[in-house]
Amino acid sequence: MGGCDHAVHVPTSSPAAMRDPAADPQRQQHSLADWLALHELDPATCRHVLDAIGHDFASAPAGHEGAQSGYQALDLEVAWLRTVEAMRDFLPERHGIIEDTFAKTEKIVVDLPGRSRKAVTLDNGPDAYPMILLSYRQEPAEHLIMAHEFGHALQLRASQGRLVPPIMREVCAFLGESALVSHARQRNHPQHACLARAWRKDSRRYFGVQSDRLRAALATPAAPYTYSWNYPVARYLAIRISERCSRDRIWSIFAGRTSVQDALQELA
Repeated sequence: MGGCDHAVHVPTSSPAAMRDPAADPQRQQHSLADWLALHELDPATCRHVLDAIGHDFASAPAGHEGAQSGYQALDLEVAWLRTVEAMRDFLPERHGIIEDTFAKTEKIVVDLPGRSRKAVTLDNGPDAYPMILLSYRQEPAEHLIMAHEFGHALQLRASQGRLVPPIMREVCAFLGESALVSHARQRNHPQHACLARAWRKDSRRYFGVQSDRLRAALATPAAPYTYSWNYPVARYLAIRISERCSRDRIWSIFAGRTSVQDALQELA
């Protein structure tokens, strides 16, 4: 596990990881060229997306990022139930698989006082359920991480073993976060303002320093692969998909039937 990165770790023995090595975030010997090929992307398309991010989000209001005053902390069980409720509201036609995934996915809290937030969803294969490991100290950012990891778990169950490239996996996870923020707003939960503030803070990181790192790497095809390249493109797609796409179309993303190119063409 590492920092605030919420990547799904595919075991190195996985056939999917062997067929497409860049799908495995643990194998750093792969390159920008591998990553682009896996997603059927090219540097020009990536730069176009990064330009769109700069145009659409760089000037967005930051909001006040002070202390999380007014946040009513939720204990772990309530936070999980709120997360599942949000996903059911977001994808009401899929409530059965949402509830099944929640009930059968093992969820382990790792208590690391004084350490940065850590979370990971482990893929145990299409015939098993995932495992989520996370830390939870009742903070808004950690509730978003919880929703992010549940988005990963739901995608793993919905895709039934299909190879889903990292960008599209992260799209599903960010849609999980977005569903939680939207749910809190619609239900008028007192946590909404702080969840939205934490979302904006994360967006500035993904659309700031991480976008800059991807743009710099695009000039060097042999640049060593880093999983963080997936986040700016995935978050941009998730925001636009949640605004513009039908729920059936969104479910096709969780089911692994939509490529990055499909999404970009539909949103163009």
